[in-house]
Amino acid sequence: MLKIVSADFVKGATKASQYPGEGLPEFAFFGRSNVGKSSLINMLVNRKTLVKTGSRPGMTRVINFFRINQTFMLADLPGYGYAQRSAKENEDFDRMLAEYASNRSDLRTLFFLMDLRRVPGETEKNTIEYFERLGLEVVIVGTKADKLSNNEIAKSVRAIAAYCNRTPDMVPVSSADKKTGRDVILRMIEDRCRS
Repeated sequence: MLKIVSADFVKGATKASQYPGEGLPEFAFFGRSNVGKSSLINMLVNRKTLVKTGSRPGMTRVINFFRINQTFMLADLPGYGYAQRSAKENEDFDRMLAEYASNRSDLRTLFFLMDLRRVPGETEKNTIEYFERLGLEVVIVGTKADKLSNNEIAKSVRAIAAYCNRTPDMVPVSSADKKTGRDVILRMIEDRCRS
């Protein structure tokens, strides 16, 4: 099992010329504003405050890069769907994301986080298809599992999987509060670091 011994913030970036040139396997976390990306990363690396979590959605405006164990990188991408962004901010956001996803050769996997309490829609489906057209592996992770019963989780996972053309076993569930899903996601990262 992958043991986290070090986790360091490297830098925030808004364009390719600012990305860190570590040459390490990289794993990005993406999803709707307030889906729990920062909390999930903190849970994975066993730190409470490595990634700043905001009480308000839409806090992350840059791509934040973290070096883990000196062997791989995690990238925390800004959340989408934040209503209080202007049209110009949304345009800049889309451009930043497209540049990152299409130019980052070290990027192995994009973990696409979805709140298990929400029904995915066209935005989610189109975004996944966009990333996959770029040749990226997209792993859907259901978040906030602690807010639902086991039956509700199973039902939600089946719905997300069916809508996003997956099987339920391909959608790990997580809860940052209860550390649910930590081992599964770290094992995925470890396997992809080796391949």
